[in-house]
Amino acid sequence: MSVRLSHIAIACPEIEAVAARLKTLSLFIAETHEVPTEKVKAAMLKLEVSSHLRLELLEPTAIDSPIAKFLEKRPAGGLHHLCFEVSQLDRWPELLAKAGLEVLPPGIRKAARGRALFIHPRGMSGVLVELEEILTP
Repeated sequence: MSVRLSHIAIACPEIEAVAARLKTLSLFIAETHEVPTEKVKAAMLKLEVSSHLRLELLEPTAIDSPIAKFLEKRPAGGLHHLCFEVSQLDRWPELLAKAGLEVLPPGIRKAARGRALFIHPRGMSGVLVELEEILTP
């Protein structure tokens, strides 16, 4: 029996406003439909899947870590962020700024598999988004 990721759902007050911001990441709506049983409109965006795709579990190692702060608000845990693999990470801060999206300090940083930056959740419908450039040795 296999398990494959099907989709990640993000609640938002207005799909078109979120879709406009996602275009900055080259993510576009492929289809929309209504789900009457759930009383929602759904927009589906196709994603290319990185060969590096993993499910990441995060546990704090210090009381001042971002994950410790997250767990203070949500003791049982929960979805922390979405991460997209990108190339040429150095180009992204300017592109995001032009789109009105805020990069969290300190900007580009060392990450588990290379370098990364985080987009403030305020610009992405409350979802923390990481852009990761994976560096292979």
